[in-house]
Formats: sequence, C-alpha cells, structure tokens
Amino acid sequence: METFGQRLRRLRTEAGLSQSQLAHMVPVSQASLSRYESDRQAVAHDLAERLDELVNANGALLSLCHQLDAAETTCSTRVLDAAAEAAFENAPDLAALIADRTAQFRRLDDFVGGRELYPSVRRSFEAASAACRDDTTALADLSELGQIAGWVASDAGHVTDAAHLYLTAAKAGTQAGRLDFGASALSSLAYQLANSPAMSDRAEAVLLASAVADRADGIGRALLLDRLAWTHARVGDAAAASRVLDEVDDVFADAREPAPTWAYWLDQDEINVMRGRCMVELNRPSAAIELLSDALSRYDPTRVRERGLYTTYLAEALVKEGDVTEARRLLDGMRQAESARLEARLDVLT
Repeated sequence: METFGQRLRRLRTEAGLSQSQLAHMVPVSQASLSRYESDRQAVAHDLAERLDELVNANGALLSLCHQLDAAETTCSTRVLDAAAEAAFENAPDLAALIADRTAQFRRLDDFVGGRELYPSVRRSFEAASAACRDDTTALADLSELGQIAGWVASDAGHVTDAAHLYLTAAKAGTQAGRLDFGASALSSLAYQLANSPAMSDRAEAVLLASAVADRADGIGRALLLDRLAWTHARVGDAAAASRVLDEVDDVFADAREPAPTWAYWLDQDEINVMRGRCMVELNRPSAAIELLSDALSRYDPTRVRERGLYTTYLAEALVKEGDVTEARRLLDGMRQAESARLEARLDVLT
C-alpha cells in the first residue's frame, strides 16, 4: 500500500506541479512539503484536506490519511478510551478529578508538544464531558479542561477541533456562572483566529477578543488584553495595539490577587515577549529585538516550544534589520518540538 507521502508525491507529479509550486499554493515551505512526501512528518487533517484539493485527488489523499489514523488507533486506543471513561464515571469527586487532570495537562503542555499530548487530553475531555451530563457541579472544572484541550489541539494542528473545544469550554463556563472561564476560552479562540493567514479570520479575532476583554480582573484581565493587543497587531492597527499593550502593563502592575489558574504562566517577561511580537508584526524590528532578546536571555530552556516560537520572532526582527546571519544562527540552533504552531512559524521564515 502507498504511504501518504508516496501518494502525495505521485498525485503532485500527475497534476504537473513542482514541490515549490505546490508548497506556495498551500502555503507551506518547500522543506515542509519535502518532509511530508518522504513521510518524515505527519500531516494534520486540515492540511491533508488542503493538499487533496490542490492536487485534484478527489478524496484519495484524505482517505489514506483516515486509513492511517484508523490503523494507529486499534485495540490499545479503545482500551485507553474505556479506562478514561471508567475513571470519570466512577469518580467519588468528579470536580476534583477533572481539576487534577487539568493541572497535569497544563504542566505537561510546558514540555510536551501538541501532537504527542493531544490524543490523551482529547480522550480525557470527552470522558469528563460524558460524566458531567449527570453531575453539572463540575462544569466549571470541565470548562478549564476544555480550554487546555483546545490549546493542545491547536498546537497539534487540529484547528477545527480546537475551535469546537474552545466553544464547548466557553459554554460550560457560562453555565457554571464563571464568565472569566468562558472569556478565557473565547480569547484563546480569538488568538487562534488571529494567527490565521486569512484577514477575515483576523478581523473576526479582533471582534471576539474585544467582546471578552473586560470579563476578568487583575492578571486574568491582563492576559485577555494581551491577546487583544495581538489581534490588533495582526490586522495592522498599530495605534490600537500600542494602546492595549500599555493597558496590559498598567493592569498587571496594579494586580494584587494571585493569577487565576488559566493565567498562571503570565509574568512580565511573557508580557514583554508579546509586545516584542507585536512590534515585529507592526514592522518595528529594533524595539522587538531589544524586548525579545532580553526576555529570552532568562527563558527556561526546557520549554522548547515557547522558546522556539519566540526565537522565530526574534529571527524575523533581525532579518528586517538586515542581520540575516544572526537570524540564521538562531534558527539553526533551535531544538525541535512536536508543535504545528512552531512549524507554521518556521514555514513563514524559510
């Protein structure tokens, strides 16, 4: 049987397309397309669907992708699914179990790429959701689990699944009377939309992030505003982005309560990184280089994905300043992570 890569290469050739032509149409880098064709990198369903369309495969590529997924999810996966269901169904304290599982996934997300973590987090969320039909007291905890599940799904490249998970998490938070949980989930969805290549998605991200920015206080509000600033930068609104970034600094400095669980990771370095990223988007590379270099000098090297993501923005700023050699050195020294987010950034730069 043909592998996915072999079939993709054959169909591309039959369509009369070179690797560089097809890569430009997707769009991904030619290096990424080469990895797909040599079966050295897995392809997310959304990307497989796009490739199927571009090479006029009439579902032949997508069906093979489904077949490969099915082959990988046999008896062992069914056993794991059943185990997850049993754990949540028989939990003496469902809310506590969901909260504990969410905390574990948050810790794992710092060190494990989305592609590796996604099957486990999705399995737990589905089992927890089923259990919550009979125990609505755990809906607030389900909302937090749904948000981390959406984040991991997005990092795995499953953006459609991620959107569904974010919306489900927002609904659970609202039903539990926790507007801040719902706002956090929706702002995460706005962040995902802002990273889309389609300007229409970015414009929708601005509206969504704006609508929920005032639904939390303290550090939680600072995080919601941070994501709002990013949406403004992604549509090129420099004035709005700068205004909101200044508000983030003020809100964070005035915060007196500990961060909510969904914003536990936000600190001044992360805020400065976001300001630096916005400066890259707004073609202010000199300011970005200073901000990003300073934050990365203190960044935990074990957090490979985030360090890699932020390094790509520093490299982009360096290129805009004309220092291609240093940008290349930074990118060549990066460690790899099983993250569609990081790969998408590298595609932009290569």
